[in-house]
Amino acid sequence: MATIHINRREYHAQASELTGEQILGLAGIGTDHDLFFLQGEGDRSGGTPIALTEPFPIRNGEHFRAIPGDRNFG
Repeated sequence: MATIHINRREYHAQASELTGEQILGLAGIGTDHDLFFLQGEGDRSGGTPIALTEPFPIRNGEHFRAIPGDRNFG
């Protein structure tokens, strides 16, 4: 089991590999969001996009950000 962070909240992943959709589901977030892998919470790049169907290896302490797909920041 690995502890990961999604939008700064802690979750426990039971598998060593999850799809983007499964990562969003772990946090109770719908597939209408885009998922990004961060190099730590302070990642200034905004993260690397993860496709919903893409298998992603899960390691303890990783950070992810989910942003609504229909976002408009102004």
